[in-house]
Amino acid sequence: MEYIIIYIIGGILAGIATGLVGLSAATIIAPLFATMLGMDIYMAIGIALATDVLASATSSFNYIKNKNIHFNKKSIIFGLTVIFFAAVGSYFSKDTNPYTLSSSLNFFVVLLGLRFLIYPVKDRGQDKLMKTDKMIIGQAVVWGIIIGLISGVFGAGGGLSMLAVLTMLLGYKLKPGVGTSVFIMTFTAAIAAGVHFIIGGVDWFPLVVTGAAAFVGANLASVFANRVTDKMLNIVIGVFLLLFGISLVLVNYL
Repeated sequence: MEYIIIYIIGGILAGIATGLVGLSAATIIAPLFATMLGMDIYMAIGIALATDVLASATSSFNYIKNKNIHFNKKSIIFGLTVIFFAAVGSYFSKDTNPYTLSSSLNFFVVLLGLRFLIYPVKDRGQDKLMKTDKMIIGQAVVWGIIIGLISGVFGAGGGLSMLAVLTMLLGYKLKPGVGTSVFIMTFTAAIAAGVHFIIGGVDWFPLVVTGAAAFVGANLASVFANRVTDKMLNIVIGVFLLLFGISLVLVNYL
């Protein structure tokens, strides 16, 4: 019975994180299931990625209804790059220890949370490191490769990283940035989960229970995110990421 409770809690939290900020479900589900239930980490990542598909698709539907998913040439190239290299990373992840990235990922969550609180996303144009379109596309491709590989290998970090690239490099406002990132993550997670299940198999019961819980959490969070102001969403996302990141750091080091 306690297993089912953990499946439900993990799914709801993952769904809320995905719908609110585009956080990958694997960031919550994989360490929770591996630590609390002793589940094989490769299987836990596969279940988390499959849960991401449902949570991201549900969130995307609400962002589409509110016209908060936008694509242009740069973001299409970026998204396709992420999806392709997520499949590559998933194949090689069978021989990788996923926890080698946990510390840096946790600190990244904390820093990104502070970013939304101190330097909120506004309609101010692109925070460009390089000005020309070719340079921006080049940066988008490089980040797409990195994010895709990280998503495929570790099953985590993709949503937050895509949001950072979309808002900081490609000039997206906050809501379209979250909406577009979760839309891309739907396909990224689907391909990566498929590779995981082909290689490592699938345990259907935790997947179904966790996925159903994530559907509920993602729907509630994405509806909320589309209704509040950008200022409030910056604050909510910043606080959520900051608290979540701090808790991850404390669990790892205490």
